[in-house]
Amino acid sequence: MYQYFKEGDFLTWKGEGDFPGEGLVLKMVRENYRSGTKQAMVAEDIRTGRRYFLKILFCEDMDRLFVEKESKVQLYSPYIVRIYGGMLDVEGRRFITLVEYIDVPDLSDLMRRRETTGETWQEKLRICDRIAMKFLYGIRHYMSCYENDPIIHRDLKPENVMAARDGSVVKIIDFDWVHLHDSVLTCNLRREQKGTPGYADPGYWNSYVCRPEMDIYSAGLVLYFIYTGKHHFFGAEEINRYMEDPDYAYTLKDMPGIDPALTGILAKMIAPEQDRYHSIEPVIRDMETYLEQEGRLPDFPEQLESESQRDTIRLTYRVGDIKYSPYIRNYRFVPIYYGTRQERSKNGPYSGHILSFYRVDDQVRVLLLHEDCRAVSLQRDSQVTEGDKFLYHDTEIEVLQIRGRDRR
Repeated sequence: MYQYFKEGDFLTWKGEGDFPGEGLVLKMVRENYRSGTKQAMVAEDIRTGRRYFLKILFCEDMDRLFVEKESKVQLYSPYIVRIYGGMLDVEGRRFITLVEYIDVPDLSDLMRRRETTGETWQEKLRICDRIAMKFLYGIRHYMSCYENDPIIHRDLKPENVMAARDGSVVKIIDFDWVHLHDSVLTCNLRREQKGTPGYADPGYWNSYVCRPEMDIYSAGLVLYFIYTGKHHFFGAEEINRYMEDPDYAYTLKDMPGIDPALTGILAKMIAPEQDRYHSIEPVIRDMETYLEQEGRLPDFPEQLESESQRDTIRLTYRVGDIKYSPYIRNYRFVPIYYGTRQERSKNGPYSGHILSFYRVDDQVRVLLLHEDCRAVSLQRDSQVTEGDKFLYHDTEIEVLQIRGRDRR
């Protein structure tokens, strides 16, 4: 029998990852849902009163819990839910992911209740523009962190986008089925698409492949929902047809009252793969150009595009006997591998993507990705410093030097 949390229960957070504070003690406030091996709770820090969202996964076979990748999606964007890390509770046979609590509805609820602010059509349209662009900027952020093998959400839909009535808050959530960079487990152990019928690209259903085009297709249908308030494919008959008929699945429906320039962008997002956008950057450029021409391009001062982003930090580290010295841009990751490419392709027990260093402003941080990789010497909980060491089996990873490019 699973040990579900109840309202009033307490949990002392002991998870790894970039979680806030030390000795976080959480009191369960309410249960959001419970379904078989999954439970979600809203919890409150008893010291600060700050609320968090807990996602609990129960499993009889504890060795299988490492494939729960969402806890590793620790990104820094105002348009992506903040995931603080994961905690393995062996006694309770459960894995707990600590997530930012967002007190706004998802897009589906927002549109169904027609709760967007704005009295006129133009005012409502501007809110749709704001939500749409923040949504696209969020996608750009997670796809750009690992440029050679981008993170793919694989389940973009209105229910996985939280949005305030005026578009002031927009967050992409629920990375349960994420393809994390260079993850053999994602592709092989989760062969099924795991997206949502009506939003996932049917061409990738039951596929081993994880490509940006998958999320671009889904994003196009989410934008359709934002601007029309309706699902593009709705009802069993339409869903069945979309799954079986490529012409139907990759053709945009009419959008009365919507500018043809905008519908052209959406049509290209859900087009057959050879005619589709192949990255999110041209989608954003076309949307920005269109909105600027219409005088509706929103201003987003909170974007992570500051002067410091053009600066670099040089990180020198050693893996075994080999030394590396990459330059890190702000909000970018440096993946650390173990084993040769051929060994990693076989997914051997002593090879793979074991950790990542990443930069946030003037700090370098670390994200442990393999359960056998651990910190041996970490001087600060939230920041990597010179001399820090990590161990993966018998191989040591040591941080040798951190310095700015202008400080030779």
